[in-house]
Amino acid sequence: MTVVLTSGPRPLRFRVRGLRGSPALARTIDQALGPERVRASSSTGLVRVLDPAAWTPSEWRTQLASVIDRVDLVPVSRPAAASVVRPASQGRPVPREPSVPEPTPGQSASIFRSDEHAARLDDLLARLDANLRGLSESAAAARLRRDGRNEIADVPRRSDREILLDQFKSVPVALLAASGAVSIATRAFADAGAIAVVLAANGGLGFVTERSAEQTVSSLRKLAPGSTLVMRDGRQSEVPTAQVVVGDVLILKPGHAIAADARVIEAHRLSTNESALTGESLPVRKEPSAALAVGTPLGERRNMVHMGTVVSGGSGLAVVVATGHRTALGAIRSLVQESTAGDTRLQKELDGLGKRLAIGATALCAGVFGVGLLRGRAALPLLRTVVSLGVAAIPEGLPTVATSLLASSIRTLQKRKVYARRLDAIENLGAIDVVCFDKTGTLTQNRMTVASVAIGHRREAVDGHKTESKVPDDLLKVAALCCDIEAKDGGWTGSSTEVALAEFTEAQGTGVAALRQRMRRIDEKQRSEHHPYMVTLHADARGDALVAVKGRPQEVLERCTEWFDGRRLQKLSPAQRRKLLQINDALTDDGQRVLALACRRQKRRTLGDTGGLTWLGMVGMADPLRPRIEETIARFKAAGIRPLMLTGDQPGTAAAVARQAGLNGGDAVIDAASLPEDASKLGAAVAKAAGFARTSPAMKLEIVKALQARGHVVAMTGDGINDGPALKTADVGVAMGVSGTDFAHSMSDLVLQNDHPDGLLDAIAEGRTGYLNVKKAVSYLVSTNISELMLMAIAVTAGLDDPLDPLALLWTNLITDVSPAIALGLEPPEPDILERPPFPRRQALLEGKDWARVATDGSLMTAASLAAYLYGLARYGPGPQAKTIAFMTLTSSQLLYALTARSESPLTLFGKSRLRSNPWLGRTVALSLTAQVATMFPPLRGLLRTAPLGPADLLVVLIASASPALVREALKRLRGPSQPAPNAP
Repeated sequence: MTVVLTSGPRPLRFRVRGLRGSPALARTIDQALGPERVRASSSTGLVRVLDPAAWTPSEWRTQLASVIDRVDLVPVSRPAAASVVRPASQGRPVPREPSVPEPTPGQSASIFRSDEHAARLDDLLARLDANLRGLSESAAAARLRRDGRNEIADVPRRSDREILLDQFKSVPVALLAASGAVSIATRAFADAGAIAVVLAANGGLGFVTERSAEQTVSSLRKLAPGSTLVMRDGRQSEVPTAQVVVGDVLILKPGHAIAADARVIEAHRLSTNESALTGESLPVRKEPSAALAVGTPLGERRNMVHMGTVVSGGSGLAVVVATGHRTALGAIRSLVQESTAGDTRLQKELDGLGKRLAIGATALCAGVFGVGLLRGRAALPLLRTVVSLGVAAIPEGLPTVATSLLASSIRTLQKRKVYARRLDAIENLGAIDVVCFDKTGTLTQNRMTVASVAIGHRREAVDGHKTESKVPDDLLKVAALCCDIEAKDGGWTGSSTEVALAEFTEAQGTGVAALRQRMRRIDEKQRSEHHPYMVTLHADARGDALVAVKGRPQEVLERCTEWFDGRRLQKLSPAQRRKLLQINDALTDDGQRVLALACRRQKRRTLGDTGGLTWLGMVGMADPLRPRIEETIARFKAAGIRPLMLTGDQPGTAAAVARQAGLNGGDAVIDAASLPEDASKLGAAVAKAAGFARTSPAMKLEIVKALQARGHVVAMTGDGINDGPALKTADVGVAMGVSGTDFAHSMSDLVLQNDHPDGLLDAIAEGRTGYLNVKKAVSYLVSTNISELMLMAIAVTAGLDDPLDPLALLWTNLITDVSPAIALGLEPPEPDILERPPFPRRQALLEGKDWARVATDGSLMTAASLAAYLYGLARYGPGPQAKTIAFMTLTSSQLLYALTARSESPLTLFGKSRLRSNPWLGRTVALSLTAQVATMFPPLRGLLRTAPLGPADLLVVLIASASPALVREALKRLRGPSQPAPNAP
């Protein structure tokens, strides 16, 4: 491979042969030289240096060459053994990481291929040169120099320079620039100056808006944990998280964020919340188990803890096996780097519209120029007229209008606590027809609570810890005692399940803290794979002992000989056992995690066996739905949007949540673990499913791709790290502002500050309104420019004197183009905007019927202006009076036409309108008409060569100017309102 310097010193870029089309090589370069220093792109084949001051260009070239030459020599089976590349002239080490091998044919496409969970613990410790005493400070420092800091670089934000340059890359802007160049060449400096002002305004407004949006979302990001507890030199030490290294022994306590991927070597009722990484809402129990199978899924690696997750209960020790980009979180980050989103709909539409207008204008201008020459017109004046026609054919305000309207939508959403990171997100919102909801933290609240209690044969729902009847004291006592929780800041810490039980118990009037102090624990038997229930032994105040049991209903019931039926104790019969299990099944079908509670009183102070228990009842635990979520889902469906749930939860829980939220409508929830992680093979599965359970980050990504391949416009909501790839690839990625991780924020297009999906509905309504307003503005711009073009073309072809001088034509464009179009784009949402289907993705911004309407409206304004001009010629002959009549009529008719362009529904100008008021449009039209009247008075009269008009002339201008608006309102009544067709599947 060769490395070639393509630019320098800022920006410093190198072209690497073989990099283009090789994401694996791009990852290797980024990881070896540090993502904070370089950025390799497999799409362009370029490596961009972010820290050019570190080395000279020749040294950077040497570093890149060294990395590439050694790619095939890097061992992939020992991620801890990272090599170090040193430059020839300096001694600063650069950590180098192994590349991630590409899957072979038939191999799983899983991104989590590390094998630390599959190694014997003794072998792993030997391989890492680690032990329970932890590393020495010197050894830790050496490994930090070797492996680099324990950090994952944030998704790079665009620089101010990149944001600014992006504002000038559209086809309409290029056409405007070309028109400006022609204007300069023909010495039409006023035209060129006006075009330059429009270009500068467009770029400045877009830059300020997009930069502000980036900064707004950045302010929502939470800080990463600053320090971590580790063992160093045999004692507990607190070190900066970024300085944790492979071989460190992490000290795990409730509430602590896990700093790196680590193998559990000691556990005391240890559990972690992995919802941000896997989507599983329930705590995951961790233990120092024997080696697991190599292909064990990430969510089932019970002997591993991972960066980005949190200790939810218990305590333990774990030895670090991977840091930074080598972690599971780093693997997801690499997957995100390969995920890309294409150009947006509006970008394509504006580009296509600009090309069509340019071709049409060029052909018409060439025809007019030829006809003028044949009629004996002087070439230079005719060329100036043709250039004016070219300027009129291109809607100069189109880029500014589009950017301004999208920016206005962003500001409107911010007032509703929805933050858009990019202008192009607003465009896609109007076409969304599928929303993929992440369950945990989006549809649900990501917290456990007691949802129901079953006493005897009676099942009772729990609403906010309240029950209709009294809960037995013994059940509450067992719930408070048979759990591992600690008091903290007036509440409880521990697993979310046990905290929920404690909160429920206290709400019933039982003092949990006092009870636990009074009935101290003597012995315990933790829940395990072989006995799925927890047993604790407590001293009773009367000198007896209480055995408290909590666990899986089937297993607990087998150990019970009697039960509490709600009034008294009875012997358990087979029929009663079956009835209790049926109640358990009913609770499970509702998506609840069911725990049975039982006890036994005894004299001895030893635990013994677990038989002879008294069945007290069951509690159903649930991650509650967000308030009003059923109503929200119904509104999505009414808006023609299909809701789809993607979750890492088990199928039963997912199906129950789908039913409760109103998602399914008879459709099934599919177990994603049984599907291939390949978008091309998911077509049938994504066609009608209500949701997918047990989805991995890669599967979420493939589902989004499969929906897009079927022609859908997809929004993806999420709050966790596992949602990142799908958030970036979706047409609109939506992150939660409160519960969302920094990673989810950086991948998203929108951030919902209050976390409720209602905010997405508001955003979709604004997106549809924004798209519709852009369409109104573009239709207005094209119609008015067509009227100018047709008026000039007809006059030249008919051999008449030009009705408009070039400066008058430019004045008309400036007065009637940008300002009224922007005001049209500030129209508030129409009342039924969320009752219409999504705007079709494949439909052009202006299609056949729209072009017919635009042409009709342009023709009406042309006819009115031409009729007024002919009146002026008949009365005054060629000269300033006739031109002034044509000039006043054309401009005024365009401004009045703007009032009727607010909607395709009638009665927007005359009579009572169903639309909300648009004060911006009224003010703009009034000010523009005032400016137009001022052209008949000095000093504008001398500049534009107008003449005073008498009362009769003004009456003609008024009637002719109002005629197009009146005719358009009549046509609305005849053809009725226009609505978009549904998206094609």
